Amino acid sequence: MYSLQHPQIDESFLSSESAVEEVVKILESLQKKKEGEEEEEELVEKKFIPKVITEDNFIITERSNGTNHSAPKEPLQKDKSKRPTFTPADRQKDRYPFMRQVEMNLEERSKARLERERVAQNFRRLGNAEYRRGNYETAKQMYSEAIENIRDSHILYINRALCYIKLGKFKRGIVDCDFVLNKLDEKNLRAWLYRAMAYKGLNDEANFETCVKYARKFNSKQMEFIDEFLEKLNSEM
Repeated sequence: MYSLQHPQIDESFLSSESAVEEVVKILESLQKKKEGEEEEEELVEKKFIPKVITEDNFIITERSNGTNHSAPKEPLQKDKSKRPTFTPADRQKDRYPFMRQVEMNLEERSKARLERERVAQNFRRLGNAEYRRGNYETAKQMYSEAIENIRDSHILYINRALCYIKLGKFKRGIVDCDFVLNKLDEKNLRAWLYRAMAYKGLNDEANFETCVKYARKFNSKQMEFIDEFLEKLNSEM
């Protein structure tokens, strides 16, 4: 038979444990477990604190607000045994590869220089041949190619300067002559004479005379050659 008692007046649930109480008990058990773990950690830390604190095993567990000025500070001793030591033999071993590398670099640069000189000489010969034919523009280009390989040859700059002068580009010729006189050889006779020739083409008599003066000053043994050059220059220009 079915009970005629209405469900709303059934108070049997009051004697049973509620879900809220179960949750509270679970939280209390977790809290106790956490407190137990913290106590175990404190015991482990106390167990492993060394009696003698050294530079390698100290652990900061608490920061003190006060400062103890009574205890003198002992200077830390550095362990010098860990420093690497080098013997003269070791240094000599390190020096050999370095010197060998330097020698190789010098040898390679020397070979490269010889190769550039060979190429420059070929262009110079081509330039000389074109100059004799009266092809001053082509000759100038050949000398420029040679200069790209060797930049410290006064012959190449002087030859190119003469090509510029023959082409009527007097200022460009002066630039090449100035480079020789300022950077390579301040007494170079041909540089001074070609510079004088360029100023003659510009109708600059003052600088022309200055160039002739320095040509004579630095090359006193070449007076006859200088006089012949100037005589020929005056007849042509």
